[in-house]
Amino acid sequence: MLTLAIDTATKVCSVALCRDGEITAEYNINMGMTHSEGLLPQLEQLLKRTNTKKQDIDLIAVSMGPGSFTGLRIGVSAAKGLAWTLDVPCCGVSTLEAMAQNAAHMDALVICAMDARRSQVYNALFYVNRGTVERIRGDRAIALSDLAQELKDLEQQVLTAKERLTAL
Repeated sequence: MLTLAIDTATKVCSVALCRDGEITAEYNINMGMTHSEGLLPQLEQLLKRTNTKKQDIDLIAVSMGPGSFTGLRIGVSAAKGLAWTLDVPCCGVSTLEAMAQNAAHMDALVICAMDARRSQVYNALFYVNRGTVERIRGDRAIALSDLAQELKDLEQQVLTAKERLTAL
């Protein structure tokens, strides 16, 4: 199964091709907030360089947040348009849960966090064990100080996955 993955939740615009769960190619460009200008050309380059036809895509996965509202609208709109045109399924993926997958090789309590502005973070808590990622706390926005207190109250060590957050 060939999956096209699109992530526009942050300043970094990403597109990737995954075959049977393994990433075969990806582009990540820090474009600021101009995803509307760069997403489709970036996708076209990915397909061209991998010699992949749009018709070969079996599934489109797209980040559904949390993240930049405008960026998410651009990514979801592009994914839905492509899925409709190609007559393939489209699915949403939690931005924070996707971050947690980076720690799937560990046995740990993992907190994923992204800047939500105004001294808040988007965050979620996961338990990772033997390649399985289990959600402990849902995606939410919380004051950075409240999150820091929650982390202090936990009885076990936490691995922090963050998107350029220095306050944690």
